[in-house]
Amino acid sequence: MAHRVLELTLVSASNLPSVNLFSGMEVYAVASVYGEPRTCQRTLTDRDGETDPAWNHTVWFAVSPTAAAAGRAYLHVLLRTERYFGGSFGLDDRDVGEVFIPVADLLAGACAAGGGTPWRCASYLVRKTQSSRHRGTLSIAYRLGPVVVLPPPPSEPDCQAVMPPCRPARRNFTWNGRFALGLGPGLLGGGFAGTAAYRSGGRVVAGSEGWPSKIFT
Repeated sequence: MAHRVLELTLVSASNLPSVNLFSGMEVYAVASVYGEPRTCQRTLTDRDGETDPAWNHTVWFAVSPTAAAAGRAYLHVLLRTERYFGGSFGLDDRDVGEVFIPVADLLAGACAAGGGTPWRCASYLVRKTQSSRHRGTLSIAYRLGPVVVLPPPPSEPDCQAVMPPCRPARRNFTWNGRFALGLGPGLLGGGFAGTAAYRSGGRVVAGSEGWPSKIFT
């Protein structure tokens, strides 16, 4: 499957809303391909910038090779702030805002021949989580690698063609005799009389009187 590697640097954000009531803002960003939680990548936390954090943190994603192939795919950048007393009271970090970046926009200037692109800069409005209201700006830098085509996975060998099925030889045990119990030299005497045979591979191998002999085939 063909793809490109998107190298995305989350540079900074500015004019974010202050959502912590009792402490300052310590903001970090979580970037992912929207709808694919396994692609989540997080920046370090800026503990000094408050509502104007800076990270200069680079992440990488595999994206479609062209804008047309990208369709309605988006990159999702969620901005969150740590809570100063969150660990003491079991409180989760708070959402500050989010940005949805159309992958097709980033691929718009990609070379049609499949080559990489130089670094570009862009800015996107930050909107309140699950709302249409905007507050703040996210600044990014990005570049695209050349188109990469992965070879198809090797096919598994046909085991039936390589090795014929194994059919173990049939073995049947037949006993043709009797068991007698009576008084003997000791307190209790007894014995076996008769013949026994193993049938292996269509031939019969007979044992001797009493216990049958052990047969290996």
